[in-house]
Amino acid sequence: MRTDYRGLGFDPAPGSPDAVMAAAERCARAAARLPGLPSGPAGWTGTAAEGFGRRLAEVPGEVTAAGKALHAAATILDEWAGTLLANRRRAEQLDHRALRLKRSLLTASDEVDSATVTAQFSTAPGVEAQRHAAVARHEQLTRELERVLQAAHLLERDHLAEAERVTVRLRTVDSEGAEAAARVPGRAELFGGVGVALAAQSAFAADLAATVLRPAGARAEPELAAGAFAAALAR
Repeated sequence: MRTDYRGLGFDPAPGSPDAVMAAAERCARAAARLPGLPSGPAGWTGTAAEGFGRRLAEVPGEVTAAGKALHAAATILDEWAGTLLANRRRAEQLDHRALRLKRSLLTASDEVDSATVTAQFSTAPGVEAQRHAAVARHEQLTRELERVLQAAHLLERDHLAEAERVTVRLRTVDSEGAEAAARVPGRAELFGGVGVALAAQSAFAADLAATVLRPAGARAEPELAAGAFAAALAR
């Protein structure tokens, strides 16, 4: 897709659908890779085994919550990718129209100048009417360009408002998962990668939120948080 917007002079729908879809796929893959829960050695009994069992019983709900949070993030990002793609197509259409109108305005300006000069030095019939027609044509094109620019600014307003709503939804999904993870003590020591993965979820969601408006050509995959998250899940 074009990104220069020479007709409009600005990008009314910033963001990269490819980057958003890639982030959604990463969330879905991460949810699928959530590790299974460990169990104690066969025949293990005693106080330590009982304590382990009590803590283990607290974990399934938290792992399930983390999986649901990741699936929810993937769904939100998929929806945003569709909206983003539609908005960028609309932005391109408006940009094409604006560019055509600007070129037509250049021609119309030349015609106004030519008709004005002719009217100053000629008394031939119809000269003044031609000048009025040239001026009217220029004014019409100017109004059309103003309407296109207004439509682009409305698109930008709606696009950024929706992007903000998506960002809030992503951060809300993350906040619920992070709070749930904090309620279980010692999970990183007991259950290895699960605790690390949930701890990394907050930073990962911040990167996902940044992906909402990431421009085309920027890194599609957050390196630090997503890398830590994926590494934790791979353990």
